[in-house]
Amino acid sequence: MLKALVWDGGHFPEGFQLKDVEKPVPKKGWVSIKTILCGICGSDIGIIKRKMPILTDFIAKPTIFGHEVVGTIEEVGDGVEGFKVGDRVTVDALGGCAELGVEPCKMCQLGRYNLCYNLAKTGSGLGYSQLNGGGFAEYFLAHKSKVYKVPDNITDEEATLTEPLAVAVHSCYIGNPSGKRVGVIGAGTIGLQLIQANRVMGAEKIYVSSEFEYQAKIAEELGADKVYCLERGQIPVLEIGIETGVGVDQCYEGVGSEQTLRDAIAVTRQGGDIIFVGMTGEAKIDLTMFSMKELKIYGVYSYALEPQSARTSFDVALEMMKEGKVNNKPLLTKTYKLEEWKKAFEAQMDKKKYKSTKIAFRHD
Repeated sequence: MLKALVWDGGHFPEGFQLKDVEKPVPKKGWVSIKTILCGICGSDIGIIKRKMPILTDFIAKPTIFGHEVVGTIEEVGDGVEGFKVGDRVTVDALGGCAELGVEPCKMCQLGRYNLCYNLAKTGSGLGYSQLNGGGFAEYFLAHKSKVYKVPDNITDEEATLTEPLAVAVHSCYIGNPSGKRVGVIGAGTIGLQLIQANRVMGAEKIYVSSEFEYQAKIAEELGADKVYCLERGQIPVLEIGIETGVGVDQCYEGVGSEQTLRDAIAVTRQGGDIIFVGMTGEAKIDLTMFSMKELKIYGVYSYALEPQSARTSFDVALEMMKEGKVNNKPLLTKTYKLEEWKKAFEAQMDKKKYKSTKIAFRHD
């Protein structure tokens, strides 16, 4: 048996229970991983607060959240090569044809496994699927195709930020920021990783809108050229417009709200691109300026095989970390034991009070 934080689909905090569950056993093609650290993702919060009702209803319950993980391989199933017990790894959280053991669908054949036609059958993947379990438990399962060794020079704390960096990498492959003036709306975990990925992938200038002063300071530390902060009394949309004259070439929206999507439309120049990275449910938006500017909007979901590099988003993210091109250290604010789950969730939800970017569970 093992300790796990289990969600039954109910409201927070009543819907969670810390309980003993059976330790998962890997079948052919799978490994069992002992969790070291697992971050609380913004999508986890959005789901339990029902800000994304489609996803809330979609997930099979009960479930164990947790997909921003680093751990060590505990057991190797039959047919798994290249990994051994004790390897320190992180995991691509998505599920699909490989996990189900079926012939790859058209999307998986193209490397766009994030758009797998069989995604619903897997419950999405690590942290949202009863096939895998999740990092809010002492152990979880992963399919061999989604496991990545963590280089020795990357700490556990840095490694648990691999997944959100992979999201940012995939977003930049969609947007192609090289030589462009870029806006980033939001300076939470995703926004800060978008700053880093855009910088590494050749953005000419990066203009950032942040809510809080502590976020602005981290954004500046990580390479933003200009940061405009609501808590400083600034109006980021106005400031970016004045600074750029006509707006940015691309805007990466990293929050997922009505207001931030409006902000993205406002700061993007005529004929520009919006890369919508944040996730939200229903939003009431006046699209007049979207049409009059002839903007393009691109949705982003997780990560994939990137055709421009013939590597996955995780491969690229880990290489950036290994070569010291990004700095994940400022992003992990605090870790909590699983028994302290209420405090951990409170710290992740109340960013202003706790000055939190990423809160994670640690499994000692």
